[in-house]
Amino acid sequence: MKRSAKSHLRKHRPTTDPTGLAVAERVELQRQGAKAAARGGESSENPMDEPRNMPATTGESAALWSERKDAWQSGHEAQTKVDEEASSRGKSHRTEDEH
Repeated sequence: MKRSAKSHLRKHRPTTDPTGLAVAERVELQRQGAKAAARGGESSENPMDEPRNMPATTGESAALWSERKDAWQSGHEAQTKVDEEASSRGKSHRTEDEH
C-alpha cells in the first residue's frame, strides 16, 4: 500500500482530552505519580499541591490544575494497587511454601 494511502487510514488522536489537558501531559503526570508510589511516596506528596504549581502562581484555571492533580493521583493510586496486590500474592505464596 502506498504511503499516502496509509495516512488517511490512521485514526486521528486528539492532542488534548475534553478537559483541555494535553494527553501527553496527563500520561506523564500519571507516570510520575506511579513512580512516586513505587519509591514509597505518599499520595499527600502530590506536587500539584506545592505553591509553585497552584493556579494562583501558574495562572492556569482551577479546573485544569485539578485535572493535573487528579492525573498524578490516579497514577499513584494505580501503582499502589499493583504493589499491594503483588505484596498480597507474595505473602500467600510464602505461606503455601512454608507448609
